[in-house]
Amino acid sequence: MDRAVCGLTAGEVEARPGAGSSFAWTVAHATNQLDAWLNVRFAGHEPHPLIGRNELRIGGSGSALDWQGIRAAVAEARAKARRYLESRSDADLDFVLPYDGSMLVLRETGISLQHALLRITAHHYFHIGEIATKRDLLGDQAGDYPGLLTDAI
Repeated sequence: MDRAVCGLTAGEVEARPGAGSSFAWTVAHATNQLDAWLNVRFAGHEPHPLIGRNELRIGGSGSALDWQGIRAAVAEARAKARRYLESRSDADLDFVLPYDGSMLVLRETGISLQHALLRITAHHYFHIGEIATKRDLLGDQAGDYPGLLTDAI
């Protein structure tokens, strides 16, 4: 996600190209899921005061100002999630919690840590593609973004 917005100024990342959501909002939005699912649901923490806001969930305005504040909040939410995950074992991936969110099928089955991680990853990559596409349409290049996936090759 960081590489998808790399090189953009605060003004560019806060702008709303084509009346869509700003890049800043998109980064905060994807992190909202990570915070809500890992930090809140699994680790039992309170939502991050900025990243946990409802306007960053689906259906939000798409506007996000204060890129520096968002970057700091994203780093905090990610660091908290990383600490939680580093304290888990492979067996913990099968741990299932009750689910009361918007995905109806998960209300029936609950949500495992493994499923949460896969959904968070897919959600991030969806929005990485969105950012890269918008940048291409604006005549900019987001570049390649395999990140840690390079290690899997």
